[in-house]
Amino acid sequence: MYEGKLVRLRAFDNSDLMYLLQFSNDYQVMRGASGGILYPSTVDDEARSMGNNTSYTSGEYQFAIETIQDHRFIGKCGFIKINWKNRVGELAILIGDPLMHGKGFGTDAITTLCQFGFNELNLHKIKATVFDFNEAALRCYEKCGFIREGLLKQEIYREGAYHDVVMMGLIKNTEE
Repeated sequence: MYEGKLVRLRAFDNSDLMYLLQFSNDYQVMRGASGGILYPSTVDDEARSMGNNTSYTSGEYQFAIETIQDHRFIGKCGFIKINWKNRVGELAILIGDPLMHGKGFGTDAITTLCQFGFNELNLHKIKATVFDFNEAALRCYEKCGFIREGLLKQEIYREGAYHDVVMMGLIKNTEE
């Protein structure tokens, strides 16, 4: 529905379910994406989660990410929280297919999602939180124009140690 140069952001469909299950049960994929306990998901868990990512869900705008070239489902992204009064949205992204990492798909998905946020939702600012050990994500957000705004010290416990969380933000360019 919304297209970038490499990816299309579209609604989820039933064919995405088994991929989502695979992504959510891949420790290496989820270690940098989820602040919660990494615990295996079931088909029913993912079906419920996917069912909550529809155009009828209030307060969130979630998209499946597929490649434009071959229509391959590779992940998900969207706004997980929106503060309408202050016009601030918080985004999250997961490129679940490790073969697609480092090829620009995440950058293109974030750029496309931000265009949707600024031009369709009329957001003023978009923010994201990134674990300090997720260096690829930090580089990706910075490539998209996000700046580091703050640091939450020892906010997440992962693999036997506490890690910082980097707060990142992007303000709408009003000079366009």
